[in-house]
Order: sequence, then structure tokens, then C-alpha cells
Amino acid sequence: MTNFRTRFAPSPTGYLHLGTARTVLHTKLLASANKGAVFYRLEDTDRARLQPEAFENLLDCLYKLNLIPDEGVCLDATEIDASDDFYKVGQKGAFGPYIQSERLEIYHQHAQKLIDKKLCYWSYLNSDERQKLQELKQGIKRPINWFLESSKNISEQELYADVQTGLEKESKPALRFKLQRDSKITCRDELLGETVFDLSLEEDPVFLKADGFPSYHLAHLIDDKLMETTHVIRAQEWYPSLPLHTQMYTDYWGQDNILKYIHLPFILGETGNKKMSKRDGNVNMSEYLEKGFLPEAIINYLAFLGWNPGTEQELFLKLEDFV
Repeated sequence: MTNFRTRFAPSPTGYLHLGTARTVLHTKLLASANKGAVFYRLEDTDRARLQPEAFENLLDCLYKLNLIPDEGVCLDATEIDASDDFYKVGQKGAFGPYIQSERLEIYHQHAQKLIDKKLCYWSYLNSDERQKLQELKQGIKRPINWFLESSKNISEQELYADVQTGLEKESKPALRFKLQRDSKITCRDELLGETVFDLSLEEDPVFLKADGFPSYHLAHLIDDKLMETTHVIRAQEWYPSLPLHTQMYTDYWGQDNILKYIHLPFILGETGNKKMSKRDGNVNMSEYLEKGFLPEAIINYLAFLGWNPGTEQELFLKLEDFV
């Protein structure tokens, strides 16, 4: 396979988690095995949780582990085409900017196209109204039909107002994607196979927040297409989002543009019955490096988490071991 492009897209909100490092390793190995490319993209649209220094530390840790991207945000100063003073990192490649906060105009342009196609609508519900709906959902144990609730006593002109008008409203509405909630969809995971999802059990996700920044869902829809991503490799905690992401890609980009997804199994904590979390401790990869663990040893350890070659070989330190 020659057309293989995948990405690692962290948020600058904390350190490099052990599970995340394993996902990056699998991403690099799959790209290498398929003679493809890996790019790093910074997803910094959650402005409330932003920690600028966190991403530089995370990226530095990845470089020490030799998990270096082919393009995107990087630390390769000699190859940097553009630099970012806020994060103290550079960018290289033909599909930039690779920092989402620098792509707002792009998101707004596509949000407008989604509105024009009536794939998105403005929800003017205030916080009290949303809270009451959430409480009702807990009682009836059914998802909220956000389009039905948002379109009550609202004109079509307001429902499908342009992006600029919607963001300037004093009521601070949110732009939501309109799911085809009366249908079922078959989704394929390259590792787990096919699953049929009932979209009536899903809810219309927010695409544009009141501050004008996109949600992960809108940014994912736009960036992975424009950056020519072919495969998304991520943890299984994202598997419930597969029907949403498959449907929105089909609706906006067409059936022939669906990404290939690979959802990796969890790393379990010491009890063996739940996903490893920060509360379990010993998950900060930079701490292992600071204690003197060799990067090669860390990578070898990560490779054996949830995998076995079926042989007696315990060390995988050469490129030919992986291809």
C-alpha cells in the first residue's frame, strides 16, 4: 500500500500518557509497514483546558522515544517552514497549518457549507433549558432529539442563519450537526470488523461552540479530509463515535471518502477490570525517561502491551523486526 496517511492529534492539556505513547507507536509502525506517512496535528480548540507548555513537553518526550513525525508540528528546527511562538514548536509539510487554532477561517467556511446543505443548524437553547432536557433524558433513558427541541418556535431563517450571524447572537447559540436519527448505519473497523449502529440512539453533536471554535467532531471532519488522512488509529474509547463520524463523512464528503478506522484495545490498570488511568500512577512517560530508562527499552515494553509475536523473541530493536 502506498497511499497510507495517518496522524497523531493530541490536545495540549497534559503529559504524554503511557497508553497514548503506545497508540503513537502503533501509528508509526503501521505507517512504516505500509510505506506511508505520519503527521502530528495539535488539537487546541478546548481553550478552557489549554496548557501551552504541556504540548512542548509532550512533543519533546515523543522525540526522545524516536517517535518523530514525517510532517506537521515538530521540533526539527532545521526543517521548520513556519514557527509558532505560543507553543514554541514548528510546523512543516504541505497541509498546514497543523495547529487547529490557526485554522478557524477554514472551519467557519465549511460550517457555512454545512448550513447551506442543511446538515447543521443553530440551537438557541439556554443553559437552563439544556439542563432540563438532560434531567428528562435521565428519567426516560432516551437520547435528546436536539433538532426537534431547537426548532420549536424558531424560524427557519434563524435555524439556518449564516455563521457570522450565529456567532454574533447575544444568546450564544451552538451549531449542531443534524444526524439522520431515523436510520441505521453499518460501520467498519479494520481491527474489529463491522457493527450496525442505530442512529436513533445518538444525539446531534455540537460542531461550533459559542466562542467560534470547532468541536473535535467538526475539526476531525474537515482536517482529516483536507490533510488527506486515510487511516485513523485511536483508542477504543472513541469507538462509540464511529457511527457519528462515518455518517458525517458520508453526508458531507460522500460515500467514497470514508476514512478507515482502527480502534486499539485498552491498557488495563492493576485490577485488570478497567482502563488504566492517571489515578493508577506510573503512566507519565517523561518520568520513565527522567529516571534513566532507555528509550529503546520503553518502546520495546510498549510494543508488548496487548500483543505477542507468538515466538520466544523478547527484544524488537531493529527496523527489520517490524516490517
